[in-house]
Amino acid sequence: MQMATKYRGLPDIDTAPDIFETTDEPEIVLKPSDVRSGDEDSVLKPVSEDIDAGGLPSRRKAERVFARGTRKPELSTLSFRPRLPPLSRYASSSSDTDEEPPLPRETPAARLRRLKAELAEIEAEVGSSSPSKTQSISHEGSGAGKRRSVLPPRQPVDVVSELANVRERLERVEIDGLDVGQVVAVGMGPSSEWRERLDKLVTAENRSGKGKVAQSTAVGQQDSSLSDIDKRLAALEQVVGPTTDGLDQTLSPLVPTLNKHDHLLTLLTQPRHLDAISRRVKLLLVDLDRAAAASRRTGAGGAAIPQQSSEKAVTNLSLTQGEYTQLQSLFSVLPRLDPLLPILTPLLARLRSLSALHSEASEIAVSLRELQSRDKKNAEEINELDEVVKSVQTGLGDAIAAIKKNWEGLEKRMMGLEQRLKDMERQI
Repeated sequence: MQMATKYRGLPDIDTAPDIFETTDEPEIVLKPSDVRSGDEDSVLKPVSEDIDAGGLPSRRKAERVFARGTRKPELSTLSFRPRLPPLSRYASSSSDTDEEPPLPRETPAARLRRLKAELAEIEAEVGSSSPSKTQSISHEGSGAGKRRSVLPPRQPVDVVSELANVRERLERVEIDGLDVGQVVAVGMGPSSEWRERLDKLVTAENRSGKGKVAQSTAVGQQDSSLSDIDKRLAALEQVVGPTTDGLDQTLSPLVPTLNKHDHLLTLLTQPRHLDAISRRVKLLLVDLDRAAAASRRTGAGGAAIPQQSSEKAVTNLSLTQGEYTQLQSLFSVLPRLDPLLPILTPLLARLRSLSALHSEASEIAVSLRELQSRDKKNAEEINELDEVVKSVQTGLGDAIAAIKKNWEGLEKRMMGLEQRLKDMERQI
C-alpha cells in the first residue's frame, strides 16, 4: 500500500511525453544568401545571442592568416595533374608561438636521382613527339599571324642535343665520385672517414674505367709479385750469403746465415776477443815474415844448399830443422790447395749436414739394436709360454682321462646297486 501511494501522482510511463523530445519546427533556409525576396512568409529561426551570425572569411584570407607555419611543397612532390586545390596545412600546436620542427632537407644524392628521373621522362616525351614538325609549324604560324619583328630572329633550339648535354653534366656530377671539397660544400662534413671512403671510391672507379680485371689476371699478378719477392731474396742471398762459383751446391738459408753472422760479430766485437785476435795476427805476421825470408834465401842459394848456410839461416830465424821442413812441405801443398779454396765452404756445410745425418743414423741404429734385443726377449718368453701351455694341455688330458675312468666305475657301481635292489624286492 505504501508503494502505491508513493507513485500515485506520477504520470504513466507509456503515455507520458519524453522530456528530451522537442516540438517540430518548419524547415528554414540554412544560408542567408538563399533567402529570396518573395519568401516573406517564411519563418526565420530565432538566432541566439551566443552564435556569431557573420559570414565566413574568404579562402585566400584564411590561408594568409592560418598558413604561416606551413612550408612550401617540395619539388619532388609537385604534380601538374588536374585536381582539387590543396587545402592549407597549418601546424597543430597548443600555442601560436610554437613552431613546427624543421623537416630533413633533401640530400644531394636524392636531388641527383630526382633530376635524372625527370630528365628520363623529358627524353621519353621528346622521343614520342616529333620535334622537327613542331618547330616548323611554330615558325610558320609566327611568321603568318604576326608582323615582322625588328629584333634578330631566335636561333632554333635542338632539344635532343640540349638533353644530351644535360645528361653528360649529370653523369659528371656523381655523388660517389665527389671530391672532398664538394662533399664539404654539400654538407657531408670534412671527416677523415669520408675522405678515405671517397678516395677508395675514386680509385675503384678509375680502375673500373680502365678495364675490369679478371680473376686469372689477379692470380697472375699475385704470382708475379711472389716471383719478384723470390728474385729479391735470391739477390740478397747472393750478396750476403756464401759465394757460389757455378757449383751445384745447396745454399744455407738466409735467416740462419744472418743469425750466425750476427753471433760472430757480437763475439768479435768484444774487447777481450779483439785483443786475442790482434795478438794472433801479430804472431802470424811474424811467422809469415820469417817464412818469406827463408824462402828467399833458399831461392837465391839454389837447390843445393850447404849444411852450414842452412844451419846459419835456421839459427838466424830461430827455427829448428823440423819446423823448417814442415814449412817447406806446407808451401809445396799450397798450389794444390788454391783451386780447392772455393769448395771448402760448401764442403764444410755438406759435412756438417752429413755429420747430423750420421748422428741421426747412429741413434736409429741404437734404437734398432734395442728393438732386436726386445724381439729376442719376446721370442724367449713366447717359447716359455708355449712349453707351459703344452704342459697344461697334457695335464688336462690326463685329468680328463682319469675323470672318465672314475665316471665309468661309478656307473658300474650304480648299475650293480640297482640290480641288487631289484633282487631284494623280488625276494621280499
